[in-house]
Amino acid sequence: MKVIAISSVMVLLTSTGFAQTLYKQTGESYLSISGTSTLHEWTMTSQEGKCQASFQVNADGTPSKLNSLTVSVRSESLKSGHNAMDKNAYSSLNTADHKNIKFELTSAVIIGAKIQCTGNLAVAGVTKPVSVDATYKVMPNHTLLCSGTKKIKMSDFEIDPPSFMFGTVTTGDEITISFNVNLVPVKK
Repeated sequence: MKVIAISSVMVLLTSTGFAQTLYKQTGESYLSISGTSTLHEWTMTSQEGKCQASFQVNADGTPSKLNSLTVSVRSESLKSGHNAMDKNAYSSLNTADHKNIKFELTSAVIIGAKIQCTGNLAVAGVTKPVSVDATYKVMPNHTLLCSGTKKIKMSDFEIDPPSFMFGTVTTGDEITISFNVNLVPVKK
């Protein structure tokens, strides 16, 4: 009898202490890529990314573990507001053959309100391991607002920095990826 009572209490504590929850991205999310050129600074932004994550969540809604994360952004959804610049960027990204920029998590650690992620980033047909730090905030409706930045070099992904006007204007090799992602729990 004691064994059954102890087992029941353990199951109850385990099931109420944390739960695994699947999250998906909402429309208020965005990803932007910014850099410099010999003419001016530039930014390209997309609000069409797809992100899914699975967190182990405490009873108060705070995540304790990130189990999985996949992010996919259609390359040609990145827009600068300048058609010529967009076309040069799409050419450098070889969007005809590589439609999406993708990130897949391999490991993560949550410390306070910070998530330290390691995963594989695929850009223009080249996949490299990267580490990305993000901060999160639990919103009143249990959504998670995650944001962060990551600097990378285009040459690390075998991308020739775009140039235009017959090579008189060139972009810098280093770019900054910024993201702001709203994740909502998926109802079962």
